[in-house]
Parts: sequence; structure tokens; C-alpha cells
Amino acid sequence: MGRTERLNSQLASSEASSLRPMPVVVCPGFNRAELTAGFVRSLPPFTQPHVARCLPISPFDLYQWLTDTLGNPATQPPIVGVGFSAGVVGLSGALLLWQQAGGRVRRLFAVDGWGVPVLGLSVIRISHDRFTHLTTLPLGAGEINFYADPAVKHTSLWGSPDLAMGRCVPWWQLAEATGEIMSAREFLVRSLTQDHTEQASEASD
Repeated sequence: MGRTERLNSQLASSEASSLRPMPVVVCPGFNRAELTAGFVRSLPPFTQPHVARCLPISPFDLYQWLTDTLGNPATQPPIVGVGFSAGVVGLSGALLLWQQAGGRVRRLFAVDGWGVPVLGLSVIRISHDRFTHLTTLPLGAGEINFYADPAVKHTSLWGSPDLAMGRCVPWWQLAEATGEIMSAREFLVRSLTQDHTEQASEASD
């Protein structure tokens, strides 16, 4: 089975597991709207994207936008966050506030959040090159993370994740040329599919 067939199989399996969409909060940082649109198009169909419309580096502004958009944190299903660049700053803080208000956060995907520590959240790092990957691992990372190899432009990772080929590696694996090869979009879809399956399982209990 080829890469495309495997991806379609994952999506079909997850869609069949639950009809309820999974809320995904997207905080794009400071970049062109068309780049964010490219990223949103890469999300799987079982997600329900909400693109932040506020100052991306302000956790308080972003938290206010979250409550205005989604409602009372304590009554909402678990949400997934995706922050890009400066957007990781505001989103990580806003999600902590969301948790403090009784909300549930399934995961934060920190896309090129270089230099941004993420504590108190389940986080996965997606980086445009190996240097960014290695230097963000000590700041909070998932069991499995992704970096582009060969490196791509910072904005290309966000606008065209389907074209950014790279390596899916455990956080402790520091050697070069290791890990499963896939695109950033494939890595994102696989991770989101796992989250969606867990959500469906929890809902059925």
C-alpha cells in the first residue's frame, strides 16, 4: 500500500469511528492569510478548524477569543491546538488558561515554535529543520516529533505541509538520518487521527 493509500485509509477509519468533529484551534502567528489557508486545507475532514482572530502573542486576548468562539471551557469537548511561530506563544498560554477554567486540552502542536517553552500541556513539535527540532526538544516535546529533512523554509512548512518531507522521530533519538520518512501533513494527520480515535473511544464509554 502506497503513502497516499495509507493516509486515505487512516482518514476513513477515523471518520467511521465518530461523527462528532474534533475542534482544532489554529493560531497562525504573523504571516500571510494564504499560508494559513494552505495549512487549514491540509487538516483532515474530521476536524473543525477555528482560526484565531486576535493578537497571536497575547494569551489573554486569545483566551477571550476562545471563550467567545467556543463557549464555557468546562462544557466543551477536548480541543486540539495548533500554533505556528509566534502563535505558539499566545496559544500555549491561552490553553493553560482554558485548562484552569475547567476545559480540556488534548494536545498542542507547536509548529516552528523556536525558543518557546511549553509546560503543562501535551505537546508535539513540528519543525522546518533539524536545528530547530533539536533546540526545542528541551523546551517541551512529545514522545514522537517531526522535522523537515531536507530543511524547508519556515513559511513553507506552514503553507505547504504536504510538500515538506522529513522524519518522524522519538524525542530521545538525536542521531541523523533516523526515523520514519513522511511529509509534515502525513505526520499531522496520523497524530490527529490517533487523537480522534481516542476521543471517539472516550465518548462511547
